[in-house]
Amino acid sequence: MKRMKGLIIIILTITIWFGGLQTFAAFDKSTLPKQIDIGLYFGSTAKSTLQVKTSMGFVIGKYDGNNFNQIELLLSDNEIILRKDSYYAGMGGNYVEYTGDIHKAGNLNIQGPYHLQLGDTYNSWYEAKEFMESLATDEKLFIAIDEGYKVYTGLFITEEVAREKAEALRAELSLNPEVVPPSSYMVQVLSKEGNPLFMYSSKEGIYLSAFNDKGETPLLNLDGRNFRGEVTAKRMEDNDMAIINRVNFEEYLYGVVPKEMSYNWPMEALKAQAVAARGFAAASMNKFITKGFNLCSTVNSQAYGGYDSEHPNTNRAVDETKDIVMTYEGELIIPYFHANSGGLTEDSENIWSGTVPYIRGIQDDYSLNTNHSTWSKNMTMDEIKSALLKNNIDIGDILSIEVTSRSKNGRILTMVVKGTKGEEVLEKQKSRTIFGLRSSWFEVIQEGGSTAMVMAAEGNPTSMSLQGKNLLSASGLKKIETTTKITVSNGETNKEFHGTANSFVFNGKGYGHGLGMSQYGAMTMAELSFSYKEILLHYYTGIKVE
Repeated sequence: MKRMKGLIIIILTITIWFGGLQTFAAFDKSTLPKQIDIGLYFGSTAKSTLQVKTSMGFVIGKYDGNNFNQIELLLSDNEIILRKDSYYAGMGGNYVEYTGDIHKAGNLNIQGPYHLQLGDTYNSWYEAKEFMESLATDEKLFIAIDEGYKVYTGLFITEEVAREKAEALRAELSLNPEVVPPSSYMVQVLSKEGNPLFMYSSKEGIYLSAFNDKGETPLLNLDGRNFRGEVTAKRMEDNDMAIINRVNFEEYLYGVVPKEMSYNWPMEALKAQAVAARGFAAASMNKFITKGFNLCSTVNSQAYGGYDSEHPNTNRAVDETKDIVMTYEGELIIPYFHANSGGLTEDSENIWSGTVPYIRGIQDDYSLNTNHSTWSKNMTMDEIKSALLKNNIDIGDILSIEVTSRSKNGRILTMVVKGTKGEEVLEKQKSRTIFGLRSSWFEVIQEGGSTAMVMAAEGNPTSMSLQGKNLLSASGLKKIETTTKITVSNGETNKEFHGTANSFVFNGKGYGHGLGMSQYGAMTMAELSFSYKEILLHYYTGIKVE
């Protein structure tokens, strides 16, 4: 019986011990994206026109899942213009959007957003093309893709002008042309001479790729910059065109890693950056989905420079870590990174609001004594005031700045700026971003104020700032604060002195938010022969590299 009790205790102990362990299945890498849509221009940078070039012409196509299906080839044109369906003034290929009154355009050559549809709506480009080629007319005809394939003509400025042309074509072709009114979704594709090649609706998912049958990397040149993959112009709520580059997911990383980390850094650091960039993109695919793409090309997502930014070293780092990501409890992490931690990384909640279990502050000596590990910035009172006003904070003339709380890792949680009209409490990252500082880990030193000639210990008079000094008066010893005004009298004349500072010095550590991987720390670790996996495991708490 005693042996049975002992066996039960052992079984219970083992059950409890193993029951406390959680196991997580390996991450399913088949769920990683195959393509990604990158917003190159949108919002305030959206385009009304875009020049696109290739070396050998274009392929028009649509995606079916991950497969790009060709619709037509444009091999006679290696330079085209994408523009929204609107009003333009100019000639040839040199047109600019016209926003004035078309009835007061004078002698300007105006093109407009009214068109004529000839014939029916067809199921394919080739059916529409066959019909178009059967028409005996000198009019410039082109295909429009909008809930089917249609044959259009004209860039008319008014409905009346379009109707006049419709009457002429009705007699010429024995057809009944229909006026097509302006659409906020349509995009025109023109030759470099300004002739319409085709049009498409943003709802149709039309993309253009570069044709190349010589085994070379097909490239699209967009306003002077080269990109892999395809391009589309999509009209959104702001009416101008968002320019979107769809590219193979791994090839997208070719254009990211060298923008985030110098290509001549050690290979293991580049590999760590490649894994971080892959994970960030894969975990953030819905960031801009309401705008019609996944991520943007700026640091608001992660910097992406396309083909022109690629380098063999960084491409190798991407290739040699293909499909490798970081997970926490079986799920992809968002691997935040920054330039330099200054010696300590930070807990996520001390920078933003939510607690992220794998973003924990750690000791990071690898970032010390490298670029940006320390910094200093001087700002005058007026510059401080101006920076606050730009952020709609008006507290009058600046009196003082005081750090009131910090995280255990040294970064500011709250900082109070006092002025003649009140005070403002700046929390966390706001303490950094308003003043354009490199990090939120800094000390504030007030400088300036009145000076006075005082007698030094050795008996020589010397000029000295009064701020922070102690003054012995009839009422006792008093420290001269920033707002202190002192009146000194010799019995005949009075002189005023002020403790008020006229500038602030911010002495800080690190560069960036301080979350996750420090890039300069990764560089040092790679120089010390750490592998990219060891680098990542150092900076991200409790994760797996798989």
